[in-house]
Amino acid sequence: MTDAAPVFMVGFAPAGFSSQSGLWPVARQLGAVPLSFEPIWQRYGSFSWRLSDIMKQWGIRHYGSTWNALLPGWDEFRLRRGIPRRTDPFPVHFIWGEFAAPLRVEPYHRKGARVVVSVHCSPRRWNSVWLRPAGYAQADMVVMTSECQRPFVERDVPPERIRTILHGVVSDYFTPPAERQPRTDKLRLFMLGDTERDHEFTARVAAKLPAEKFEWRIRTASHEKSFYAGIPSVNLLPRLSDAEMLAEYQQADVLAMPMLDSAANNVILESMACGTPVMTNNTGGVPEYVDPDCHFVMSNARNVDEWVEKLLWLERNREVAEQMRPATRAWAEKFDWKIIAEQYRQMYRDVLARG
Repeated sequence: MTDAAPVFMVGFAPAGFSSQSGLWPVARQLGAVPLSFEPIWQRYGSFSWRLSDIMKQWGIRHYGSTWNALLPGWDEFRLRRGIPRRTDPFPVHFIWGEFAAPLRVEPYHRKGARVVVSVHCSPRRWNSVWLRPAGYAQADMVVMTSECQRPFVERDVPPERIRTILHGVVSDYFTPPAERQPRTDKLRLFMLGDTERDHEFTARVAAKLPAEKFEWRIRTASHEKSFYAGIPSVNLLPRLSDAEMLAEYQQADVLAMPMLDSAANNVILESMACGTPVMTNNTGGVPEYVDPDCHFVMSNARNVDEWVEKLLWLERNREVAEQMRPATRAWAEKFDWKIIAEQYRQMYRDVLARG
């Protein structure tokens, strides 16, 4: 809730997405009314790929986002039906703007709503995702997850309708293990996900690491797995439950995750909350989320030898990463959703105050 006005949060959870990740946790923290939906084209995909693809392509052309998940007219009508008409203004927050942002805000304004849209896309892919700005440019407020997005958002949205609110983490769930015994065998690395992960580069690094000293545990999409064929230091993991994912974070010595680009990143925040130091490159929004004093921030040169040398050094000096764990957890606590939720409440108040 924001004072007396209810908050409606609109979005959908991709298959396999953790209930502890994304923006749904802040919806729970705010006491917001969640409006989760399954796009109609996904329903048809199980028995008619062609019809499903026609619906999806129609939505892409209509909304101007290649990530769009709405069927023009029908899906948005279904969403608006779940939003009551009120005399006092209230926020309707589209938490995944790239997947679902209204083409027009007037139908929501007629119900008394003020439209907020969050955008998550990294700078590298902005122009390929947003074919045109119709899906977010009319919103009463656009929320960025990193300042690295500002040059792109400001093309279409005036600064007074832009707010940066960094992403958060459920630090009550993602916690350090109750007891941790430093590992004396292989240095255990972890990497999770496929979006903006540089798996081709990671495989080149892993191929140079001695398998008797390293285990790089990696969970990614099937189309990325071929990069790791025949690399003995890599252990490809199946889909992880929330509990299994938590255990991987806690048991890893380092989250080692080369990136192509980034705005916010759930995995980095969740690893830090578990006390596990992060090794990644200095790209996109990483400097806003990662403290170099308790993590390993690499250059963007995609230098394989630089990564190999650093990892070999960490294997020889394991106490360094181990000693970083308390500071890593303390840094992550600054991103707890309880703290970030207050920034959302203030942003909603500011939007409603404009009338």
